[in-house]
Amino acid sequence: MTTIHKFAVSEGQEWVLPVDDDAYEEFFSLDGRPLKGWKPPMMRRVEEGERLYSDFPWLGEHAPLLRRPAVEALATALRPYGELVALPGEEVWLLNVTHVIDALDEARSQIVRFDDGDILAIERYAFDAEKIGTAEVFKLPIRASPVFVSDVFVERVRKAGLRNVSFEPVWTSDE
Repeated sequence: MTTIHKFAVSEGQEWVLPVDDDAYEEFFSLDGRPLKGWKPPMMRRVEEGERLYSDFPWLGEHAPLLRRPAVEALATALRPYGELVALPGEEVWLLNVTHVIDALDEARSQIVRFDDGDILAIERYAFDAEKIGTAEVFKLPIRASPVFVSDVFVERVRKAGLRNVSFEPVWTSDE
């Protein structure tokens, strides 16, 4: 049995966002291609309210950010699935996932679509376990796909003692 998770934000978790609001589109458009020649936007830590330090500060489920302890603990395990790109302004790295798997079982998922048929949102995920195989990290070939991780990856994070990172289980292979 395999469980697939996506990154989730937790109460009071530290956020790191682009200084320039126009830069959000750059993160939404990450589509699995390497970021050769990309000029990363300047980032800033959100200071409003009490924020708990996180080894994975929040930007969004589609663009995980890692602080140095997470990079040091996970870089080798992440290498087959993407690239770690240093972002200026804060000591954070973007995990640009380049491992894209067309593993969504659309017939068993609950999908909200635009009038033209494109996916607006996925309310319930179902995956093809054979397509995922042993992958620990992947994205779907859709715009702003969340980054999905296996229970093996979640356990790596836990064993490394990384702080203030949350995962939401979205599918289990025996469902």
